[in-house]
Amino acid sequence: MKKLVVIALSTLLISGISSSYAQQKKDTTTTMGQDIKQAGKSTGKAANKVGNKVGEIGAKGAAAVKDKRLKNIKGPHGETVYVDKYNRKYYINKNAKRVYIK
Repeated sequence: MKKLVVIALSTLLISGISSSYAQQKKDTTTTMGQDIKQAGKSTGKAANKVGNKVGEIGAKGAAAVKDKRLKNIKGPHGETVYVDKYNRKYYINKNAKRVYIK
C-alpha cells in the first residue's frame, strides 16, 4: 500500500513539474534542478506522513483485535489504551509505535 501511494504521488508531482515547464518561456537548468530537488523533498515528506498514518491505523487495528481495550484510561493525547497478554498497558503513537505506560 505504501509503495502504491508513493508511486501515485511521484507520478502526479512529475507530471505537474513537466507541465509547468512547458508553459514557461525561460528555462534554465539551475532553476529546474532546484525545483526538482524541492519536489523530491516535499514528496518524501508527504510519503513519510502517509506511511506513518497507514502504519498507525494498521497497528491500532491489530491491537484492537488482539488486546483488551481499557475504557477508563486514556493516553496523553486522548489515545486508546490497550492491555496485552502480559498485563502491560500501552497506547499507539503517531509513528505506529507502542508506548508502554508504567
